[in-house]
Amino acid sequence: MGDPNEEEIRMRKMDAYGTQKDKESEKNKDPLTKEQQKRQRSFVIYIPKKLFYISLFICFIALIVTYVPRRYFLPFDEENPYAALGEEGIKLFRKYDRNGDDQLSISEYESLFFQMLGNGLNLTEFEYNPEQEIEEDDQFVTMRAYFTPLVIETMTKDLEESYFGNIDSLSGLKEWTKLNHEWMNFGVRHFSMFFPKERVQQGHIFDLYTEERSFMSSIGASHLSSNRFYPSKIDDKLIGLYRILSMFHPRPFLMIRFPPKGGVALVRAQNNDYIEIVFRFHAEFQLNEPPHNPFWFTPAQFTGSLIISKDYTRILNFNLYVPSDKKLNVDMEWLNGPSENENMEVDIGYMPLMTANITAKSRLRRHSHDTEEPIETDDTLQDTVNNIIWTHEIGLDDALQQLEVKMYPFKKITYYNFTETIKKAQEENKLIHSILLWGALDDQSC
Repeated sequence: MGDPNEEEIRMRKMDAYGTQKDKESEKNKDPLTKEQQKRQRSFVIYIPKKLFYISLFICFIALIVTYVPRRYFLPFDEENPYAALGEEGIKLFRKYDRNGDDQLSISEYESLFFQMLGNGLNLTEFEYNPEQEIEEDDQFVTMRAYFTPLVIETMTKDLEESYFGNIDSLSGLKEWTKLNHEWMNFGVRHFSMFFPKERVQQGHIFDLYTEERSFMSSIGASHLSSNRFYPSKIDDKLIGLYRILSMFHPRPFLMIRFPPKGGVALVRAQNNDYIEIVFRFHAEFQLNEPPHNPFWFTPAQFTGSLIISKDYTRILNFNLYVPSDKKLNVDMEWLNGPSENENMEVDIGYMPLMTANITAKSRLRRHSHDTEEPIETDDTLQDTVNNIIWTHEIGLDDALQQLEVKMYPFKKITYYNFTETIKKAQEENKLIHSILLWGALDDQSC
């Protein structure tokens, strides 16, 4: 056996070496232990892979739905100015907006200008003035128009404040004090827009014209913009009606911006020789031209009647007018800036007179120059009309009410004025539901 002292020394060295190894091991373990402690203090949320991809897909779809249509396609939001241009209008704009900034610079407009010039577009005369010839075998009449301007005092706006910069938006209204044409001659065939397409029964309502026949509907516009000045080309059948309205002002619009649009008519009375057609349609006028901002003048309605032979070759009487039996009968809307949504102002007023009627029954021309002069007024015409004996007829008030209901279906319910309502409620022992309005709901003056 060895020396006990040597054995003890050897054991002490081994203990010291083991202790040092343990310390080194503990030292190496410390960082891992701290990381583990850090993880124990943290919260980790694990999202399933399937749910993550579904969320990502939803965000992608939302981006497509909100951004792409607004940037590259026609928006159907009526408050967006692009909606009024239609698909073809947007395509044309994108074609010349070469840098895609949604604005046409002078250089971008230059190429569009020369294309329009090359296509034969008249860039100096924008007025739409369709003409109609009176055929040799057609009878003709003289139409005279009468007009009393809007009573400015019936408006609620302070005209001195209705300005944008140095341009008076109401200049067209203030300057419209006389007729565009006092008289015009029309052939009987020019009234074909009032003729029924086929033999209709008495009291049966038929369309004079509808939105589908308008130029604006052909370009796919979702609504008609207020930021316009000049009427578009219309269906040939409607030129006669357009010319009648142009006697009042050079810029009539047969297709108004808001419903109900178009016109309706019905056969009110008939006998062996004549039929009487009563009608109602909605139209408006644009009173301003550039650089002024648009000003829209929308009468409550145009109504009237036509008495014509059953073979549609002779006219006995025609009259057209804007009713003036209410305190307010004209709606007005105008822009005080380029934005339709931000710069639109509205008001209502009263126009005492807007009417057109023929001076005498239709006649054949004896000479080629006959149609260049007006037919003298026949003072007995109204007596002749009053003395007609109809074999079948419905009351005029009833006929006009039927046309009203056709344009405004809510009028199927009977409405009473305030004094009549009290009496009716007492008779039927019912409560009163009262509606107070600034204008009327059953015409375009509201």
